[in-house]
Amino acid sequence: MDYFSIKQNYYAGDFAQALTEVQKFNKTEDDTLLFYKMKCDLALGTYSKGASHGSLGKKFDLYAKFLQDRDISALEKSIAVDSSSPYELNLLASAQAVLGQLDDSLETCVAGIDSDDVTGTTELLLLGIQVTLLNGQFSIAQTMLENFISGQEGEVSSEDELIINLAESYVKFATNEDTTSSNFYYFEELAQTFPSWKTQLSLLNMHLQQVNIEESRGIVQLLESDYYAVEQKEAAAVYRPHFLASKITLAILEGSSDLPLLREELIKLDPHHRYVVSHKNINAKFDDVIAKYKA
Repeated sequence: MDYFSIKQNYYAGDFAQALTEVQKFNKTEDDTLLFYKMKCDLALGTYSKGASHGSLGKKFDLYAKFLQDRDISALEKSIAVDSSSPYELNLLASAQAVLGQLDDSLETCVAGIDSDDVTGTTELLLLGIQVTLLNGQFSIAQTMLENFISGQEGEVSSEDELIINLAESYVKFATNEDTTSSNFYYFEELAQTFPSWKTQLSLLNMHLQQVNIEESRGIVQLLESDYYAVEQKEAAAVYRPHFLASKITLAILEGSSDLPLLREELIKLDPHHRYVVSHKNINAKFDDVIAKYKA
């Protein structure tokens, strides 16, 4: 079965279109279709408990509950790392990452990648690389990617290649590799070919990485236009925290007076956002240093 259109739209951030592509198959017992359908529903806020009675569907119910109460215990009990499917392990690893348990999350990803069940392993690779990059383990991320690619037998499918290319672009972004060349063009082409909130934000972050202030302003203005902010209001709500984080970076570069207001809005909207947590930790360390020298 060809899932390329589903995955292409999902990883471009067009969750509504990805759902439309899933519905074309009308085959709910397929775990790949179910995985992407449920992930899209969660992203769009349209998830319905009990929509699927299969094993993966029940795990999604527990994952959705975790996202609400941040209690991972029920999800951990239901997913055995040594025997669950890669898609189920993806949910557990995602939950562990949300809680900041990055080492545990990586172990869960690796267990699934090394399993005999190959369905969903490419998605686990992408998650594992995201986790290692968040943990500052850049060399591990690079090694994971290289080992996965070298371990592929035969021709890689176009849908898997799409995910592998995305994983590689994340590694290059984190390590400042090909920042002004191939990696920049990768995100630029995505934004032009599949213009969505996610692809535009990715390109915005590439410009911010290079301190291209004028280009960054242009994308911010584009995302605040009616086409994105009004006509795509569901996606705008999904990506609002990430947009605010990017605007905060731009405000810092510009020395803008809007910085405190942007930080305050992000804290209210998503107190668990990585920028909020990181900024809070940095401030706490700074306060400790000040207190030490005042003593």
